[in-house]
Amino acid sequence: MVGYRTLFFGDMTPEKVLRSSPGTLGDLEQGCADARRLILDGQLDAARSRLDELRKQHGDDHAPVQEAFSALAEAHGDFGIALAHFKRFHALAIQAGASSPLASRDQLLARLVERQQQNAPDMTWCLVALAAARAPAGALPHMLRQQCRAQDVLALGQGEAMLMLLHDVDLPTGRKVCERFRAVWMQQHPAAGPLSMGLTAWRGAGDTGSGLLGRAEHALARSQREGAPLRTG
Repeated sequence: MVGYRTLFFGDMTPEKVLRSSPGTLGDLEQGCADARRLILDGQLDAARSRLDELRKQHGDDHAPVQEAFSALAEAHGDFGIALAHFKRFHALAIQAGASSPLASRDQLLARLVERQQQNAPDMTWCLVALAAARAPAGALPHMLRQQCRAQDVLALGQGEAMLMLLHDVDLPTGRKVCERFRAVWMQQHPAAGPLSMGLTAWRGAGDTGSGLLGRAEHALARSQREGAPLRTG
């Protein structure tokens, strides 16, 4: 059966398109990410309990909540309900994306350290550092807000650069995400020149938040120096 997301929004698989959502990751977003993992594991009752708890604490008017309820309804085969939740998610995401503040580089690093200290050895993260030399003011963060998901973190980098932490994304998928960023940027701002991007992935036990950040920024510097759209570190 063709999923409702394909019918309504086209191919929306995470490897190809990152859906619109606010660029923050707090307790609400983390709880919704946990619920989505339960859904993927087939633990639908546990996912509903987690989402009901989050809705009781935070209310309904949050894009991550609506996105997770949409995924839950789709897993149950309730495509009409799933589509209704997804439409609401999309509207809330656009509204929040226009006004939510960006994290600072230090806040992103603190988030990385916090997650590392929670002793999650199976973490799958990618970090992308991005810059565009001739970007109109505010154009790059606006484009990235349109492309990020609820569980991703969008932050200000060094100078004019931006940082995006991609959760549950491995390095091959991260490359596909970067290609998506490049294509959308060239479509929206053809006169602004190409994006420069530096990509790295979490290396497991022994890796650090500062190491992850440093590799992404060094890879971005190589991309800018060599005139290549993407370098990995």
